[in-house]
Amino acid sequence: MVGMELRLYAESDRALTLALESDPAVVGHLGGPVDADAAAAVHENRIAGVAAGDLIYTIVPDGGSEPIGVIAIWRSEWDFRPVYELGAMLLPDYQSRGIAGRAFDLLLPMALEQGVTELHSFPGVENGPSNAILVKLGFQRREDCDLDYEGRPLRCAHWVRDLTE
Repeated sequence: MVGMELRLYAESDRALTLALESDPAVVGHLGGPVDADAAAAVHENRIAGVAAGDLIYTIVPDGGSEPIGVIAIWRSEWDFRPVYELGAMLLPDYQSRGIAGRAFDLLLPMALEQGVTELHSFPGVENGPSNAILVKLGFQRREDCDLDYEGRPLRCAHWVRDLTE
């Protein structure tokens, strides 16, 4: 895949979310796959996030019409203060090909435009690929922590990147 575009997450992306959230290769490090009702709730949360101004985008390869994943920066809370959190998911055929890193490069200027100065990310501690890409993207690892992903407990690595440097 040579290039890509980011397209604002929309109602038409419900099927993508179902495919991502129900695939063990995608969400194995996030507590495992969920059923259609739980995936629909994730979709509704993303739609609400977009409406609230979060940067939630689908990743569409050049020449393609169907998205292959999602990349997002959304408002969250960490240590009793508001933060911006980064996350990405790709369909299995598109993982480990540098796509998430290139999508981040496209998303970063949008985050800076909105005044985001620091990003946090919380992948599962055993999710080697996600932790490795954060190193490549210039994040620094902090403490491990216990969080939940869509109501499922998850031991996470806490990563932070200062965007002002």
